[in-house]
Amino acid sequence: MSKTFSFLKYYSIPARPEISSLVLGLIAVFAFAPFGFAPAMLIALAGFFALLNKAESIKSATKIGLWFGLGMFGLGTSWLFSSLYFYADTFLPVAVFLTFLFILYLSLFTIFAAGVFVWLRDKLQHLPFFFWALVVPSVWTLSELLRGSVLDGYPFILSGNSHILTWLDGYAPVLGVWGVSFAVALSASILLLMWMHARWLSGAVLLSALWLGGMQLQKVQWVQAVDKPVDVALIQGNIPQEEKWLVESFRPTLKTYVSLTKQNIDADLIVWPETALPAYFDVVEKGAVFGLIEDAKLMKKDILVGVIDGGRDSDKYYNALVNLKDSSQRYWKHHLVPFSEYFPFDSAFAFISGLLDIPYATFSAGDENQPPMLLGGQMAGLSICYEMAFGEELAIQLPEAKYLVTVSNDAWFAYTFEPAQQLQEVQMRARELGREIARATNTGYTAIVGIDGQVKVHIPAYEEGVLRGMVQPYDGLTPYAQWQRKPIILLVGLILIAGLLLARRKQGS
Repeated sequence: MSKTFSFLKYYSIPARPEISSLVLGLIAVFAFAPFGFAPAMLIALAGFFALLNKAESIKSATKIGLWFGLGMFGLGTSWLFSSLYFYADTFLPVAVFLTFLFILYLSLFTIFAAGVFVWLRDKLQHLPFFFWALVVPSVWTLSELLRGSVLDGYPFILSGNSHILTWLDGYAPVLGVWGVSFAVALSASILLLMWMHARWLSGAVLLSALWLGGMQLQKVQWVQAVDKPVDVALIQGNIPQEEKWLVESFRPTLKTYVSLTKQNIDADLIVWPETALPAYFDVVEKGAVFGLIEDAKLMKKDILVGVIDGGRDSDKYYNALVNLKDSSQRYWKHHLVPFSEYFPFDSAFAFISGLLDIPYATFSAGDENQPPMLLGGQMAGLSICYEMAFGEELAIQLPEAKYLVTVSNDAWFAYTFEPAQQLQEVQMRARELGREIARATNTGYTAIVGIDGQVKVHIPAYEEGVLRGMVQPYDGLTPYAQWQRKPIILLVGLILIAGLLLARRKQGS
């Protein structure tokens, strides 16, 4: 008991290095949307690496890593509390506790990075340039790769996302967001190397090569435009989350979406956001939207709606997209949110849910390899909300998919950082995959993003409206779309293996 208390006391009481690390973690958040000040991530990582370089032991380094994670994730993913408390009606102390656990879990990966950093630092002190220019960014990238994979992955606020629309995003079509993360960490590490070891010339050459290389890669035409653009109408209903599932709100909600759809019936494709219809599709297709279905069939119009599929007559239900023109065209969300849409330890969580009064429900997962849909005359790849964070999974639908459609209901996180952060992820996916993306959301940000990561057109958030725009189909594959994470894993793995071998040789000599 005394050991446990001393352990908790050691990690929970910050000294000056930990306070500095906490501040640096907070600074890192300003590199991401909605702030978008990319240099903040370079400042944060350079400062974090400097603190770790001064750490006396692996134990003290992990403490610095903990507080950096608490700062970055505590502010950057604070939107989880809003979702739990304001919209899921979770008891306040429970909402605070669960949010803290989530932040603490994400911080485990910065703790891991910090511990490995110091362990390798002590073994590679004789090779400062190799350590700072290759090992440090590899360790940081490895920690983000693990965070994006373990427990189905939580790839929120990856450092690579902070540099979308900078020269470094030229690496995205080649190595994905992970490659941009490597380049960001390398930039911060080289800046620190130049300062600490006076490697001004070699550091400046490497830094210039890195950034100019990204700029040149931005000019490479990885994919080619084909055919004419698709005229899309993205419906933003702006239905408050607290009203969405109320029985008395169903008719007004339906009226809003049907009215906005009929006003834009001349579009090639009309898209409603995630679960725009808060009901089972097999119920509403025979009643509430029967007339609209008949209109879609008669006019041969693709109207893609977010709805719940299955469930009423089975033990499974899906977060789905259904084409009203042809209801056999259905997409079921595959990558569900752990501990939200499904629970890894279902029976145990059912008990805890009843004990603590935590809202509890589960979706079923669709097949991993679902084919694109023919929408607006072109094959379109589909995704729902959280799936947009996983470029390697979206790549499965390429090259058949000529553009991408994604839907979300960010009303769960209204007026927090999350909606802007998710739009930033959409921008990164467009750069990685070489496909324009049409994004329809309930409350915003509804937008169309070009293959250069630029938002081509959008409408204001938290307003009812329709985004009309043209989505250009593309053909071909970027290197990332073809190989996904394999090259960056190989690069990081080879560097770390080389580091371990060099460390072992030094130890043996």
